[in-house]
Amino acid sequence: MLPLSTYPDEDLVRLLTADNEQAFNQIYHRYWRKLYALAFQRLRSKQAAEDVVQEVLAGVWQRRNSSLISHLESYLAAATRYAVFRQLNKEAAQASAINQTQEKAPVFDEIQDVRLLEQMVQKEVNKLPEKCRLVFQYSRDLGLSNKEIAGSLDISQKAVEKHITKAIRTIRSQLKSLLWFL
Repeated sequence: MLPLSTYPDEDLVRLLTADNEQAFNQIYHRYWRKLYALAFQRLRSKQAAEDVVQEVLAGVWQRRNSSLISHLESYLAAATRYAVFRQLNKEAAQASAINQTQEKAPVFDEIQDVRLLEQMVQKEVNKLPEKCRLVFQYSRDLGLSNKEIAGSLDISQKAVEKHITKAIRTIRSQLKSLLWFL
């Protein structure tokens, strides 16, 4: 009988489906380095690449009686690519979970800061003279152009620009200390 190292892949797969451990060992030794290189190329982690290859080859042994492998090398390469994708997704999910727990408090604080700033700006806007306040609100809250504001309030576009400039200066000067702090 010839040594298994001389057998073609098709014969090794046939022996594998008949529960031949030596055939599995030969497949393992024949393809381990190639699969490792493929996994390492994507993962850039020795441990993760070894885990992926181990998972793929263990799966081959576990499904030896139920899988239909026609071309062993292609099958192993595809299985390795899918295992790499699963590993990358798992790592991304873990990183996302870590980031979410680390960022929850600061994001909450930032949201509170933004709400506080919005309230203070609104308070200052409400203190503006009526025409100036209306022009500013039409511009910023409703997003109207200077021409549209001029038409709806029956004033010139130049007057609209002056009101917006005045409103911004007033709000900026009133909130200067707060903006410096933030």
